[in-house]
Amino acid sequence: MPVASFLVALLAGMGVGSGGLFVVCLTLVFGMNQLAAQGLNLYFYIFAAAAALSLHVRTAPLKWKRLFFVCAFGTVGCVLGAETAQTMEFSLLRRIFAIVLIASGGVAFFKKEPPGVESAKKIKKTLYK
Repeated sequence: MPVASFLVALLAGMGVGSGGLFVVCLTLVFGMNQLAAQGLNLYFYIFAAAAALSLHVRTAPLKWKRLFFVCAFGTVGCVLGAETAQTMEFSLLRRIFAIVLIASGGVAFFKKEPPGVESAKKIKKTLYK
């Protein structure tokens, strides 16, 4: 599993959506339960986001109040999503996950601007002082 984690982190660093790749790798290659794979993916993401934030704070001041609210609402959303996922039928959860991956891939593929350009502008406007 360390090799899979390294490869997913490498792809994420190059801008490829890593969440879907990691979950698919854990479920198909390693035979892990999808809920466990999604939980591990979120755990992986927390550390990746913390590392990115620690490096990013050095280059630009952040609006900490806004960041706090984003994190607080994100945490509530994660808890509610996890509770909902545990009560769902497994096959329905897999279908929903597949639809979300296909839709997000389609949106990214048909975007007119290069990935990250517009979102970087929006982040700069909302989080920086």
